[in-house]
Amino acid sequence: MNARTLASPYAKRLARERGVTLSLVTGTGPNGRIVADDLLRIVAVAAPEPAPAAVAAPMAAPAPAPAFAPARSISAFAATIDLAPLAAFITASGTGLSIDAFVIKAAARSAGAHATSIRWMRPEGGAVTLARAVALAPTEIDRLIGSDANVSVSADKVMVVSRLAAKGVRPVAGSLPSGVDLRILVVASDDATAAEALVIHDAEAISEVDAGSILTGFRDLIEAPLRLLV
Repeated sequence: MNARTLASPYAKRLARERGVTLSLVTGTGPNGRIVADDLLRIVAVAAPEPAPAAVAAPMAAPAPAPAFAPARSISAFAATIDLAPLAAFITASGTGLSIDAFVIKAAARSAGAHATSIRWMRPEGGAVTLARAVALAPTEIDRLIGSDANVSVSADKVMVVSRLAAKGVRPVAGSLPSGVDLRILVVASDDATAAEALVIHDAEAISEVDAGSILTGFRDLIEAPLRLLV
């Protein structure tokens, strides 16, 4: 049987990590015990000489950082709208119009000069843009948003309007597409008696006072739908 090699626990661990055979190491500790310094000394002797440092090639000048547009200051206001008067009006008219036509008409009128065109976001995807929606009757708006009509209005001020047919949801924040300063988001199911509306605006293009007036005007028009016919 081979004689037992005396070594400290730390020395044994170093030997395992460095792949050193303890029986080949001369210990300098008491009774020839191999200590950590004995292992470290052997490893240092066996370590290869470091390779000469390579001469670094001259570095090219860094490319200029891309220019980023400054972040926009976006603000939002919310309000609850009573839909009962509008629902009663639609039923009495017998037209079978959706509330969307009145939402678009009210949005166009309340926005005034801040939006000359309305981009209606279809719930099923896609969008239709209505030029001068403020001058259109709800029946004409309903026909256009149900078709593939899309008027090019690249030079106009566009307002985005959409409705989320959901219950028990209250919008608290929203985004603005590029090139758009104003948006109205309405959350209401088709049979809802109340809606939650959110006006989102670029605070540098439209003041908070004006945005608040747009929201209150929008709410008042929806709650008094006869005003949308004159």
